[in-house]
Amino acid sequence: MGFSDTSLLCKTVLVLLIVCFIIDLIGFAIPYWYSVDLTISGVDVKSYGGLWDLCAENSNIKSCVSLTNNGLADWFRAVRAFSILSWLFFLAALVFVIVYVFFLSKKLFYLVAVCLTFVGAVCALIAFAVYAGQSSGVLKEYHAAFSLTIVAFLLGMIIGVFGIIDYIGCLSVR
Repeated sequence: MGFSDTSLLCKTVLVLLIVCFIIDLIGFAIPYWYSVDLTISGVDVKSYGGLWDLCAENSNIKSCVSLTNNGLADWFRAVRAFSILSWLFFLAALVFVIVYVFFLSKKLFYLVAVCLTFVGAVCALIAFAVYAGQSSGVLKEYHAAFSLTIVAFLLGMIIGVFGIIDYIGCLSVR
């Protein structure tokens, strides 16, 4: 069995999983979980940040600081942890699908990949749900990376459903 012998739905799962992995990676890496425009002492300042950096800029200066675990709220560290876990589970699922499609046609690899995809989606759900539930002030001004994490969750669930349908053979589209 090789790529040409794989079902269309499995190929779809592979492509969507690559997209999901990239979206989740971007979502947890870039500093745009929130973004807000402020006026401080008559100066317009754009403030934005993510899980790793906080930034502020005006027309003249841009400054970013890295966030360390020291002094961070427990909920924020949990968001970080679950974001990393979701990315790792999507990566592991991708590896299992690639092994299944290109190297070993053992259905167990495919089933493990589908399960890992669901686990990754749940981790992404926990990350953005905790962030949404615990954030306050400017952190409530959700931006692109926060949205990408939601998209990764939804895409992960869709991929998981497609994988289950393909695994049990409800649709035999080749």
